[in-house]
Amino acid sequence: MVRLACLLLLWAAPAFADLLPDGQDRREVPFTVVDGKPMLEVTVAGQPGQLMLDNGTPEVVMLNRDAVLLAPGQEVARGNAASGQPIIVMLHDAPELLVDGQVLALPAKVVSGDFDFVEAGFGAGFMGFLGSPAVEPHPFLVDYARKRLVILREGTFALTSEDIRGEVVFSYWKGEQPTSVVQIGDRAMLVDFDTGDNGTLYLRPETQAALAQSGLLTGGPDLWELSSIRLGGTEFGPIPVSLVKAGGPMDFRRSGPSDFLRLGARFLADTPTLWDFPQNRLVFLAPGAALLADPGLPD
Repeated sequence: MVRLACLLLLWAAPAFADLLPDGQDRREVPFTVVDGKPMLEVTVAGQPGQLMLDNGTPEVVMLNRDAVLLAPGQEVARGNAASGQPIIVMLHDAPELLVDGQVLALPAKVVSGDFDFVEAGFGAGFMGFLGSPAVEPHPFLVDYARKRLVILREGTFALTSEDIRGEVVFSYWKGEQPTSVVQIGDRAMLVDFDTGDNGTLYLRPETQAALAQSGLLTGGPDLWELSSIRLGGTEFGPIPVSLVKAGGPMDFRRSGPSDFLRLGARFLADTPTLWDFPQNRLVFLAPGAALLADPGLPD
């Protein structure tokens, strides 16, 4: 996961973006997968490249000024990536942005970071992040099986009981991710959902010891596994996660040293999920759900 944490200032620019054009009820944007993350083909100021779909980014876009030629900028904040690297945030006049060949309207000003350290993993064409405001206006589905971001107009589709494996209602605060409650064994803790993270479990040492003793948490040192979790009455698992000591040197959250689960790309790749921001809910789709079908093919 690469996103800013503990910013001295969070720039609150007005945001306008709509990936779904007027008069269109469904749009499919292809993506590739790099390190588990969905990467959308874009053109920024005439330069082709990729943006990571990252709902944890609170801006429409946060550009990588190491890869994109931008107008001169003004420093507005300093912070750290969630992986610890220092980031200087700058404000620029917005360039033209095309997502899969279609112009995406941006606010007059956009932010950038110096993400050269990310390029080793994502390549020289990594141009930054497409953030939450770009996808919030409409329900959307990150369909890993077909490698498509599917944006839907509310009220133009229906889900049957056979389409739904489970669902949760979430709370949402600006700059954070959709947040709900997860049950792990007899423990309840907060959980959020993040397309820009592969999955991270933040635990106090005593909680880690208890989950390991019960057999619910196994593995290590780099990759761990939760045998099962419950979301909205539905059981999922096993869930691979990275483990971070709550309150430790790699915990850059602003919430303090609490137990917390972040479900990311590994979970979402195995669990097709409809993100319905207008209704504050996440719907976990059953295999064979109508929304997972290719609209260009007959049933």
